[in-house]
Parts: sequence; structure tokens; C-alpha cells
Amino acid sequence: MNRIPQEKIASASEGLRAIAHEVRLSVLCHLLNGPMCVQELMEATGAAQSNLSQHLAKMRMMGVICNEKRGQQVYYSISNPAFADLVHALQHIYCPERCSIKGRPE
Repeated sequence: MNRIPQEKIASASEGLRAIAHEVRLSVLCHLLNGPMCVQELMEATGAAQSNLSQHLAKMRMMGVICNEKRGQQVYYSISNPAFADLVHALQHIYCPERCSIKGRPE
């Protein structure tokens, strides 16, 4: 049996904590469609700017999302395809009506 090192388990646990909030999961679901700026994310999630900014900062600090400045706007995107796969898996489990036969959101 392959033993997973404790530090890897702790790291995975931290990564899951970084996305384990309704606002953060909502942001990630929207970012599956591509980069979005804060204003777009506010409209999509219904979160207030100050609240959303705190969640974005936490996910950025944990490496879940990255940002890119385009003119006056900062656009956020999912930093690692594995996080996108994780969000797709969560959608498949908790929102199966949104998933196609292939298991990806429509």
C-alpha cells in the first residue's frame, strides 16, 4: 500500500479549505467560463465588493486563482487546471442537472 506523506495530506487539506466557502465556490464555478473582473464577479455571485475582495485574496494567496491587469481592470482566472477539474467534479456530484453526459457542465 502506498502511504501518502502527512505533509501532502496537510497541503491538500489547506487547498480544500481555500475553496470551502459558498462565495469562493461560486467564484470558481463562474471562472470555469473564463477570466472575469471583480465587477463581473460581484454581479455573478451577488457578493459585496469588500467581501468578494477578501475571498479573492485568500484564493490568490493559496494559489487557487491568479490575476492579470488589463487596463484599469484586474481579471481573475483559475490558476491550475486541476482546480477546474475539482470544481467540475463538485458540480457533477452536487449539480448533476447542469452536467452533460460526459460529466462536464453544459
